[in-house]
Amino acid sequence: MSEAVKETLKDALKKIRKECLRVIPEKPGFAKLMAAETRFAGPAYAEAEETAPICPVCGEKLSFVFQFYPLPDKKALSAPPLLAFFYCFKCTPIGTEKEEPGMWLVRAYHTASPEKFSDGTGVDQDLTPFSCRSEKVHVLPDYETIEEKYPNIAEMCEQEDADDPVSVYEDAGIEIGCEMEPFTSIGGYPIWIQGEAERNCPVCKKPMEFICQIDSQQEVQLMWGDAGCVYLFRCHEHQDKFGMEMQCF
Repeated sequence: MSEAVKETLKDALKKIRKECLRVIPEKPGFAKLMAAETRFAGPAYAEAEETAPICPVCGEKLSFVFQFYPLPDKKALSAPPLLAFFYCFKCTPIGTEKEEPGMWLVRAYHTASPEKFSDGTGVDQDLTPFSCRSEKVHVLPDYETIEEKYPNIAEMCEQEDADDPVSVYEDAGIEIGCEMEPFTSIGGYPIWIQGEAERNCPVCKKPMEFICQIDSQQEVQLMWGDAGCVYLFRCHEHQDKFGMEMQCF
C-alpha cells in the first residue's frame, strides 16, 4: 500500500471511530459505599423489598454479573440510570428471541445511591466481586459493518490484500490508536467474536442500540463459554426493553 493510500485509509477510519469506556476490574471485594458504582459481582444494587430474579426454566436464582451506567444521551434531559445485569449460568442463554424470557435480566435504577441500597438479591459465590476503573479509548465497527456501510474503506483494504482485507483494516485501526480485540466496554461499537448481530425491540421492532459488552474476566472468575463476550442492547424509544447476545470462540 502506498503511503498516500495508507494515509487516506487512516483518515477515513478516524472519521468513523467512536469513543467508549474500557472498564477494568481494579480491587476485589465489596463495600456499601460502592453499591451504586460500576462494578462486577457481589451483591447487586437493589432497593427496599427487591428480591433476586428467578430463572423461569431451572428455578434457580439468576447470578448478578455486572452493573454500569450507559453513556449519556446528549439529547436526554436526565442522567442515565444504573443498569444491573443478571444471568442464568445453569441454562446459559445466548439471547435469541426463541429462548424463554427471563433467563437473563437487566434492572434499571434512575436514582441509585448507597443510601437506598438493600442487599436482597444474594451473592453468586462463584464470582469474585470487583470495583472498577474506566478509561476512554477508541473503537471501530466490525469489518462486516465496513463492507455494508463503508464500501470505500473496504475497497482500500481489499486492494491492499484481497485474501485478507480484515488484517489490513485491523492493522490500520491499531495505527490510529483503536482497540481491535474484545474487552469490557460501555458505548462505542461492539467488537464481535462470531460476526455482527442485531437485536430488535419487542415493542416497536426497531433495531436496539448497543450499550455495553461484558468480556470474560479472569479476575472475576467470569467466563462466557470459551473466552466469550456478552453484548447488551437497549431500545432508544422503549428504554425498559433490552436485548442480549452471547458469543464465544
